[in-house]
Amino acid sequence: MQSSPSSFPQLVLQTDGSRRIILVDRLPFTMGRGADRHLVLTHPQISREHASIEQDASGYLLCDSGSRHGSFVNGVRVTTTRLLSGDRIALMPDAQESDCILFEEILPAESQEESTTRTLLSQIANSSRENKITRRAADVNGDESDLATLSLFLKAAQSLNSYGAVNDVLRTMLEYTIRLTGAERGFVFLGDSPDTLRLECWQDKEGHATTASVPLSGETPDRPAISYSIVREAANTQQEFVLSNVTEELARGHESLILNAIRSVVAIPLRGQNSERLLGLLYLDSHLMAQGFTGTGKQILGAIAHQAATLLENLRMIEAEREAILLRKELDIAAAIQRQIIPQTLPEFPGLKLAARTVPCTAVGGDFYDVIPVADGFVALVGDVCGKGVPAALLAAMVQGMLHAQVGSQSAYVTPLTDTVQAVNKFVCSRAPMEKYVTLAMLRYTFPLLPDGPADVELINGGHVAPIIVRAGGTFETVDDSDMPVGLLDYAHFHAIPITLFPGDRIVLLSDGITEAEDLQGAQFAAEEMAQHLAQPEPVAALFRALAGFCKGAHAQDDQTVLTIDRL
Repeated sequence: MQSSPSSFPQLVLQTDGSRRIILVDRLPFTMGRGADRHLVLTHPQISREHASIEQDASGYLLCDSGSRHGSFVNGVRVTTTRLLSGDRIALMPDAQESDCILFEEILPAESQEESTTRTLLSQIANSSRENKITRRAADVNGDESDLATLSLFLKAAQSLNSYGAVNDVLRTMLEYTIRLTGAERGFVFLGDSPDTLRLECWQDKEGHATTASVPLSGETPDRPAISYSIVREAANTQQEFVLSNVTEELARGHESLILNAIRSVVAIPLRGQNSERLLGLLYLDSHLMAQGFTGTGKQILGAIAHQAATLLENLRMIEAEREAILLRKELDIAAAIQRQIIPQTLPEFPGLKLAARTVPCTAVGGDFYDVIPVADGFVALVGDVCGKGVPAALLAAMVQGMLHAQVGSQSAYVTPLTDTVQAVNKFVCSRAPMEKYVTLAMLRYTFPLLPDGPADVELINGGHVAPIIVRAGGTFETVDDSDMPVGLLDYAHFHAIPITLFPGDRIVLLSDGITEAEDLQGAQFAAEEMAQHLAQPEPVAALFRALAGFCKGAHAQDDQTVLTIDRL
């Protein structure tokens, strides 16, 4: 997807009190200190090749080029993220407002037609209100003129790309509809079922209009006196309801018609032209004997209802698209925050080599890992929240934060791991939904007194995948002992499993997204093959290469995480 010259996005820089605009007229558009960059920025914290703006089928992306100090969008450090108009880009931490670059996407020329459409709608509506000439019901030329004007109005309204204009359009539609049919009052309900219908606007033949969102059910002061039973019946059956010259016999089952002295009533469901789903309902009534709701009037009402439904369907599609864009943006931000919470680089310790990687199966994941230095060693952990997506990611962030805070705050007195996990278990049981829990493998590594001596490891397994020990001689051991998952039962107890690591040994913590990975035929990744790759010099990279080769394009059904600790 390439932009046309009239629709290039632009970057806005505030420098020395002046506004500088740079068109992003080539892709990828590069930024940095290097003289060959498209946008050259000389701040010492900005790398020579710092970041670039790229484009895919959905829009523009900011991609960090491996910069030293990072790239930030709206204050969040990012590696790759989607850009929306109005986003603020910073190429250094702790950037001031004047250091930020404003990204502005210029709308294509065709989308600028909205202002012209709004002008047309305003002119039509004003013309209607300025020319309220009473016409006889038999004035066919007047009816045809009104119908043509209303048709033009509704078709023009369908070009709007703003849901906020819908009430203005509906009020004008009611005004013409009342004039065309001879009804005394008109009402528009919006909703996709009788239970969700709400009265959005109404108008009478004198021009008195009200816009208020009133639910169909329940008594409220704003609730007008109409036949709500007819509204419900028309919504339930999705068939038009027409009654003229109502008598007591005709009104049977709809006593509100008699109570409110309504003599003629029409209720027409507004259904989507593509989906056939209920979008709303048009209701008209009159306290006078009238024939205007029959014959030609029904055809006119059918035409009005068709175009009004198309208008509502278009606006709903626009609203859904905007909500999807916002959701994608929020997921990008959530993913960036999660990447910041999970350590990107692990601490280094003498005589040890640590490696880890996590790959979420959606934009954000429920897996997490951490390595936390303590006075005599470190604590390492891998967790997996049941479920996927944003709910799992929120609980993962909460549990990881609690564990990091509790372990990291210990100095002179070291709390046993069992007490730490017990406290987190009680908190999750009391705060998280009942169906949410965490499996957790957590260990404390204590530095040996002698470099070549044995190292003591204290392991807790809360319902997690069994950790694997790869011994220096090439043998494999699985630590199958485990307790309940964290957050499942508040009275659960946890115990420590002692392990001894010798020089050349490796311990592996991993999630079930790896042990249960499947190929296109549904076959699972074999334990023997996994063990073979865990014995490689670079086990994390080897394992993920093997997974990619095994799955052969099958989408991962769960987050995949592995953390390895090698005694050198």
